Amino acid sequence: MSSRRSVKRSLVLDDDDDEDIFYNFKVLLPNGTSVKLTLKNPEPEISMQSFVNLVKKEYDNARKDCLLMSKRMKVDWNSGGKFHLESNGGKMKGIVRFAAFKPDLCHIIRLDDGSGIASTMYENLWDLTPDTDLLKELPENYSFETALADLIDNSLQAVWPYREGARKLISVDISGDHITVFDTGRGMDSSEGNSIDKWGKIGASLHRSQKTGAIGGNPPYLKPYFGMFGYGGPYASMFLGRCDFSFCLPILICIVLLRLTLFSVRRTLVSSKTKESKKVFTLQFKKEALIDNRSIVGKNWKTDGGMRDPSEEEMKLSPHGSFTKVEIFESEFDISKIYQLQCRLKDIYFPYIQFCLATIFLCDELSKTGRTERPVAFQVNGEDLAEIAGGEVAITNLHSKGQFFSFQIRFTLFGGKRKGTAQEANARLKFVYFPIVQGKESIEKILQSLEEEGCKVSESFQTFGRVSLRRLGRLLPEVRWDSIPFMQRGNRASTLQKSCRRVKCFVDLDAGFSPTPSKTDLASQNPFSVALRNFGSKSTEKEKDDDVNIVIHREGKSVSYAHLEEKYQEWVLEMHNTHDEEAASGLDEAVLIVGSLDKKALGILRDAVRVHKEVRRKEKTWKRGQNIKILRGAYAGIHNNNVYATIDYFLIEGFEDEAGGDTRILCRPIDRPENEGCKLSIIDGISKLEVQSSLSLPITIIDSGKCLPVDANEWNRKLDKQQEKAPSKIDLLDERDCRELKIDGELPIGNSVRAGKAPPKQIVAVVRPACFTSLTPSKKLDQKNIVKMDGEEMVMVVKLKSSDKNISSQRLFPTSRKGISGLYIFSLGSKFPNLFKKAGTYNFSFSIGNSIKCNKTVVVRPSSKAARWELDDNLESLPCNVRVGSSLPPFRIACFDKYKNKIPFTSVPSLEVELEASPGFLIKIDKLETNLINDGLILKIENMLVETDELDQIRPNYEATLEIRAMDNPFSVSVPCKVNPGPLKRVAVNNPKALENLLPDSTVEDFILELFDGYNNHVAEGTDVLIHIDGYRIEDWMGINRKVDSRGCINLSGILKVTEGYGKSVSLSVMSGNEVIFCKESQIDERQLRLVTELPDCCTAGTNLMNLIFQVTELDGSLDTSIHHDEKSGCFHTMSIESDSSSVESAIRYAFVHGSCKVSSLSLPENEGVFSCRVFHSRYPELQMSIKIQVTSAPTSEREESGYSTPHSKTTPPPESGIPSITNPWPTPCSQFGVLAIRSSSLALSSETSLMDMAQYTEDLKEKINIDEERRVELEERLKCLQAQREHAEQECSRLQASLEPLGAPFPECLSTKESMMKQIEEKHHDTAASVFCCLYRKAPPPRSLFLSQKGMFGVVALLGSVASTSLSRVLSEYLGKDTMLSLVCKSSQFGPKSDEYRKFQSEAASLGRSITNRFLVICLDATRPWRNGLVRNDPQKRLAMDNPYLPNGDPIPGFKGYAVNMIDLASEELDIQSSSGYGLRETLFYGVFRELQVYETAEHLEAALPHINGGDAVSLDGVIARENGFIYSGCCTPEVHFPITVTERQEKALVQLEITRDKKRKTEEMMTEENRSLRRLVKKLKKANEKYQNFTAMADS
Repeated sequence: MSSRRSVKRSLVLDDDDDEDIFYNFKVLLPNGTSVKLTLKNPEPEISMQSFVNLVKKEYDNARKDCLLMSKRMKVDWNSGGKFHLESNGGKMKGIVRFAAFKPDLCHIIRLDDGSGIASTMYENLWDLTPDTDLLKELPENYSFETALADLIDNSLQAVWPYREGARKLISVDISGDHITVFDTGRGMDSSEGNSIDKWGKIGASLHRSQKTGAIGGNPPYLKPYFGMFGYGGPYASMFLGRCDFSFCLPILICIVLLRLTLFSVRRTLVSSKTKESKKVFTLQFKKEALIDNRSIVGKNWKTDGGMRDPSEEEMKLSPHGSFTKVEIFESEFDISKIYQLQCRLKDIYFPYIQFCLATIFLCDELSKTGRTERPVAFQVNGEDLAEIAGGEVAITNLHSKGQFFSFQIRFTLFGGKRKGTAQEANARLKFVYFPIVQGKESIEKILQSLEEEGCKVSESFQTFGRVSLRRLGRLLPEVRWDSIPFMQRGNRASTLQKSCRRVKCFVDLDAGFSPTPSKTDLASQNPFSVALRNFGSKSTEKEKDDDVNIVIHREGKSVSYAHLEEKYQEWVLEMHNTHDEEAASGLDEAVLIVGSLDKKALGILRDAVRVHKEVRRKEKTWKRGQNIKILRGAYAGIHNNNVYATIDYFLIEGFEDEAGGDTRILCRPIDRPENEGCKLSIIDGISKLEVQSSLSLPITIIDSGKCLPVDANEWNRKLDKQQEKAPSKIDLLDERDCRELKIDGELPIGNSVRAGKAPPKQIVAVVRPACFTSLTPSKKLDQKNIVKMDGEEMVMVVKLKSSDKNISSQRLFPTSRKGISGLYIFSLGSKFPNLFKKAGTYNFSFSIGNSIKCNKTVVVRPSSKAARWELDDNLESLPCNVRVGSSLPPFRIACFDKYKNKIPFTSVPSLEVELEASPGFLIKIDKLETNLINDGLILKIENMLVETDELDQIRPNYEATLEIRAMDNPFSVSVPCKVNPGPLKRVAVNNPKALENLLPDSTVEDFILELFDGYNNHVAEGTDVLIHIDGYRIEDWMGINRKVDSRGCINLSGILKVTEGYGKSVSLSVMSGNEVIFCKESQIDERQLRLVTELPDCCTAGTNLMNLIFQVTELDGSLDTSIHHDEKSGCFHTMSIESDSSSVESAIRYAFVHGSCKVSSLSLPENEGVFSCRVFHSRYPELQMSIKIQVTSAPTSEREESGYSTPHSKTTPPPESGIPSITNPWPTPCSQFGVLAIRSSSLALSSETSLMDMAQYTEDLKEKINIDEERRVELEERLKCLQAQREHAEQECSRLQASLEPLGAPFPECLSTKESMMKQIEEKHHDTAASVFCCLYRKAPPPRSLFLSQKGMFGVVALLGSVASTSLSRVLSEYLGKDTMLSLVCKSSQFGPKSDEYRKFQSEAASLGRSITNRFLVICLDATRPWRNGLVRNDPQKRLAMDNPYLPNGDPIPGFKGYAVNMIDLASEELDIQSSSGYGLRETLFYGVFRELQVYETAEHLEAALPHINGGDAVSLDGVIARENGFIYSGCCTPEVHFPITVTERQEKALVQLEITRDKKRKTEEMMTEENRSLRRLVKKLKKANEKYQNFTAMADS
């Protein structure tokens, strides 16, 4: 052996090598025991016998220490070469080679003695002695399910890391006395890092180290790293096997393990194999072995174990070769509850068993396909848990509805146990809605289903746990939180609050949260647990926990808590509205109420409800009027006592076909009178619900059993008891009681007091119960006689009986004083010290609600001492208006004390009455009457006549003061007055000669009318005065309707123009009403037209009369030199000659020069006979004369002797000669009016028959060309001037239109006054009856109302009334049409074609030179069917009382402006027009033409309103007309005849000025047209004249 040993390398280290090598072995001996063998620096190889000897030595030492080992079968150590070693399936014989073993590790080897007997179990193989510190945290409240789940946790963590494809199986088999848990995880062996003893040794598990890997990630955080403490396996097996651990350990261990003494396990066997190991290693807990072991080992806890080959069944279940199996023997389990156990285990591990994106809300994030996934196969007694239909989770899923609401929270803790490091935890909160369906809560259905499955259900709907927690996907079964603060939303019993009770929160936690040792709940003191439990409390938005920070994420984005809260409430209400179905069905017909609901008082959210009187709920019928008892705690506000009430109505939210509506009970408490109960009324088809004092309770109080019917006996007993203590009346404490309470509070009730008495500072009111009957003063302050009235508000209203206004209104809640509760102490004198200064009856009204009321009165009399006089309040508005010559209105004077209280007069005082104004104006009024009325309280003064001629001193405002003084005391009253002049009675003229020596077209200068009343006062400024003129024209916009100026005059200077001719009569008169009070008639001076030139007795035919001179002379023959033609100054005086034979006026105008007019040549006819012609002034035809002369034929010889020849006829002057001719005149224009200027001829005619020579004719022609050239230049300059005038007129029109923009902006062409429209009708529709009427109306003398009555007609439709805008004028006029607008309106239907009125009208039209050729419409007021449904009250326009159209929901139709018949504005005189039956224009004419025509703002509004317009037409302001027959007219046009526009006085002036400016512009344009025409003719004439001149010049030269 020495030689063999020498060849081997020694394992002894070198001297310089400091480290030793140790080989550790646990040797399993043939007799079922084991020993531990440690070798230090052994040789690389030793013989088997040497190794056996070392084992034997250790075995002998162990037997000495342990008595149990000495009793075992002995080992045959003398087997010699039969010994061999077996390690992990490999055998070693003869030589033990240490190279096969790793140093410093413990190797389990079995020593076989060759006897063929091999043990599989060895005593004290595994040392399971725990760390004593870990025993302090052993779990409590362990259950069978909890213990079994702990074993499954180990299995789940073992199988989870396997890659996909490998079988992940956890199988549990349970019988009455045997439990097996098998998993296909990585398994265990004897190696140091994966030794099977770690499974059984408390605190040795390696699963705890993987906890940090399960923090973070995505929910639901399926990483089953459940290990926290390291005792799940042994503790669970001990509990399930009912093991007794009361063996002897060190004192600390014994104390801690006392709580485990109830466990009495018989035997637990753990078998495990890794994929690399060929052997199955076992560990066994056995009661007998533990007991024996504790008495020998003492401080160590060892248990048996072994090593064996895997069975065929084990390899079949785990094809990949690794597994762990835990077998618990002699357990106690009721096998009949195996199904409930299967359901419970499925609930705990649901996400690991199955999940589906489409249907399972708990774990949907893991599936990417939407199909059901099976991460781990779970079997219990051979049944796959995925196929088990029961369990709380599965049942819960079936009853949830709608989309879920979820978000994630990241919790971060700074500090804590590990200072300087941050701890993290994550949670995902998912909220699921469980609606009420057909009146049954889904949560109740869940509980019912669980009870049917045999599960113990100790919860109800109210106590149901609405928060479920899973940590790393594993259910924490003992977490049954009612809710978290975040889920509690809405006021008590509100719809939101009730809906929130139907939400359950499923919380997924990562490993950052710590569970309890039993893993059934969260560690309650953990900061993360506290933060989660309190999430949503008021401190959530603040720093709730000192070191915990919260970050919320939803849909991948960070959100604020406020935003999250808002979205959650929206989701809850959406789920409620979509899925909740109340089953309370009304047994009667519902009354539907839409809008007008007090939703807060009713506790509802919707705008529509159905009201029932009878419903069926919980198989019972509940009716209106039924008495019920509501148990305390049933609802908010019902805490301390039961509430007795009477059912009023049942209310169901929403319409019949809507989901989500709540059902509520409206009931009246027993202490409220019937009239304060809920009130349902239906008025005009509109339903209304008033809650009043009734309670609105959810129907669920019936479901919860908190609402019970009450029989008549109980109700009557409660009613009697209630009525005894019920508040009965309000009482005021008297002086004695107030003094006892130290309150100044006596109210002087029943006795009258004088004004000025100070009121008490406070008054005290109390409520007495119905049983209060004692009148003993000492008992009035007993608390039993004063109802406390907690929370009831009393209202005190102080009101003076003679006034409609409240003096004081106070609302108070009861207070206590000196231990007495229920005192209502109102402030009076301290708040209203002047309360009793006004005389009268003061009513003090006290009330609580509408049931308890009390009224007290205090009478205050006025003071007996008078202080002043004042006008009585019944007078009309001041100042008082009075006209001279009339009496002042009656005055009522009252006498007052110093507190302004009215007191009676003792007698009629002597009075002095004067009207005073500026210094020097004083009128004494002696004529008056006085007397006392109203029991002497009023001094009435009347019939005070005012007469004076001094009003001009106080012009123009006429303000004065009426002083009424008492002659025997210092009292007086001043009344502001306005003393106006009387009506017009007299007219004076400043210059009587102003209307003398008048000439045509002259303007009267210095002519002022002074107007006086009957007392010689100038009439008031602004007085309307009608001036009737004949032969005059007033040239301003006011016309004949004048207003008196501030001086009391009407100034006609410079504007009164004479329009008649010479010798005609003119007149001017002033009207006052229908009376002419001034008239001045004048005659225009006469003139004569005379021929100065002496005419021959006869003339030869065909010759000319030369140089005829005419003059205009006065009657005395003197020449009137003022008759002078001057175009520039606007004086047009020309003369015309008209031949009697042709009756055609000559186009030639001869100009007057200073009274004379010269006719250079007058051609005589070719025929003999008497030639006559009429010579007259072109503008004044009355200046005329006739000329007659005998024309004879000339002898032939005389004509031939002349010897003068021209290229023309000898008998006729050449046309180019320029000699005027009656038959062929050659005009020469000289002005814009076409008058010819005749200049003295340069031709020297020796006789009237002389002929011109060629040279003379040429020279004359040249002169005329020059004159025409000058004329052309004048016309061009005139056109430029007219163009400037037109542009100025256009600018003025634009300015005036801008000032009238609001009226005429849409359609300025419709911006017209009544006068301008009348003028337009006359001009453009001259052949119509309306034109004739307008002409007659304009020419009629004032007053025109008399003219209307005489004619029997009222006017034209277009001129009766006005409208507010041009757009309205346009559309209404277009709607009626031109024929209707031009219709005549008369009163009687007798205005027919054969009537006298009609024939008279036709004759008057003929007198005007007009003929009515068109048909015309006559509207007779008496023949129309009037509006008979009344007028708008107090409306000065007397509009028709017509109802505005409404939408079906009662809202007004948008865009509706009104009815057309009411949009016509009528003047005062038009409002007075009536039919014989008394109906006005609006009721007859306009209602007849418009009927119920509706007017809308725009076409869009009209189109939207058409479905709601019943049987009528409609128009819009932008021009659309909709007829009843369905025709709609669109587009835009301007009617020729339209309604005038309603304007103010200022706007009227601007509008009249606009019409004048338009007229000027029109005339200017006409003049420009005429001037352009004259210019064209003149240019043409010049062209021809130049051609002739050139021709004659050529002839003369030749």
